[in-house]
Amino acid sequence: MAQPIFQSPRHLLLLAVLVCTALFINLGSIPLFDEDEGAYAEVTQEMIRSGDLITPRLGGKPFFHKPPITYWTQVVSVSVLGPSEFAFRLPSVIASIAWAALLFLFVRRYINQRVAGFSVLFLATAVQTGLITRAAIPDALLNLFITATMFAIYAHSQKPRRAYILAAYIGMALGFLTKGPVAVLIPLVVSFLFFLWQKDLRSWWRGICHPLGWLLFLAIAMPWYLALYHRYGWQFLQEIFMVHNVGRFRSAMESHSGPLLYYVPVIVLGLMPFTTLLLQGISAIRQQLATPLGRFLWLWFGFVFVFFSLAGTKLHHYVVYGYVPLLIFMGQAVDRLKRPWLLALPAFLFLLFFFFFQDVASWAWPRIDDVFAQLVVKGALDDFGSAHRLVMAAALLIVIIVAFAPKWSIGLRTVLLGCLFVGLFSGYLIPKVAGIIQLPVKKAALVAKSLDQDVVMWQVNYPSISVYLGKPVLRRKPQAGDLVITKVSKLDTIKHDDILFQEHGIVLTRIADGF
Repeated sequence: MAQPIFQSPRHLLLLAVLVCTALFINLGSIPLFDEDEGAYAEVTQEMIRSGDLITPRLGGKPFFHKPPITYWTQVVSVSVLGPSEFAFRLPSVIASIAWAALLFLFVRRYINQRVAGFSVLFLATAVQTGLITRAAIPDALLNLFITATMFAIYAHSQKPRRAYILAAYIGMALGFLTKGPVAVLIPLVVSFLFFLWQKDLRSWWRGICHPLGWLLFLAIAMPWYLALYHRYGWQFLQEIFMVHNVGRFRSAMESHSGPLLYYVPVIVLGLMPFTTLLLQGISAIRQQLATPLGRFLWLWFGFVFVFFSLAGTKLHHYVVYGYVPLLIFMGQAVDRLKRPWLLALPAFLFLLFFFFFQDVASWAWPRIDDVFAQLVVKGALDDFGSAHRLVMAAALLIVIIVAFAPKWSIGLRTVLLGCLFVGLFSGYLIPKVAGIIQLPVKKAALVAKSLDQDVVMWQVNYPSISVYLGKPVLRRKPQAGDLVITKVSKLDTIKHDDILFQEHGIVLTRIADGF
């Protein structure tokens, strides 16, 4: 009789192949997405060009949004492989492989190997985590360090060891160098609440007051902060802590606001196609809260969800810092689900929307007032083409087979859904979206680069232009003779000569003499 999925070495090898395929497919063939990937990649480029690995700069100006580990890892990757989308994203992929390995080892130790395998499968193939694990932004690294810290804290609670305490401090220090105080806040608050629930605050206090732990933390995290404080004084501390941490919590920055329950649909859609397993997993909350591990995981997810729901600035990837507990609950739910059609239903509805995407876009197009948005939607209609329905129809057929094929186990059906979504999103949909939204920006930048002239970015924010130009783009009012990259909807604000490039609303033009 065949062993259940993820119970044999052969299954684990196949899982490793699936994870690596999910992370590496099309990694270097998709343009950098703006604003985030473009900004981090350009800061990395400016570090390399200037030789200054201490001060992050964007457009030649100090850029204190985030600490430096993301830039440093990208500097290493780009220095070895050369500047490319693959090189900028590789550190995130390596961090995600480590994240998946940690998750597997932890769940196998405290639950079992089968649940561990499914938890890793969800991490690599769910829609939102699949995007985060591959993006050239700090979140894959931060998720690795937060997860390592939280796992070390729980392991210490079960079997106290100094090594676990030190590992937690190292994880917090590396996270603090990746994205700041959130890497310390989550472990400190969750561990306090957990040890309080366990009626063991004395152990928590001993961990908090560990001298060697704090020495390690300060030795790892503080030198960069002290170096920037020495160079820029209170301006640096004010911007990185008060503006980009406290300020993001108190009010919405860069128009990233949302309602109190913003993260509910984010989670439901983000963990597609496994939303049924998500609901099944969290429905067992009573049994989970009866165990120390269940209490720890619920406090972890609950704090992240509540904290970022109350924050003024809301971005979809913030809630991913609390996804590890959900991935584990979903892994536990696989063997409890008895109706295969329920497993496949969210995927079916999700893909049905994309099947009718062209109809929705056709309906919306004439109702859009913004010229640029009209051209983007028109580009989607043109680029997806008639073959899109065939691809979606094939995907829907696979989902129907997964739902109703006789004698297949829930585990096998779950793996097949994961494989389908990896191929569909990383292999088809994301490249299509990138071709409409980001490829025109890259093409415009490369045309401008061939003309060997400074470029002005006018009333748009596409940091990736600087990456593809190989030098900072100018951010000022255009002057006579300037090459300008802008949106077609902004052309009426400048007096231009010939259009040198135009696609999907992105325009490269030259400013007329006498402007």
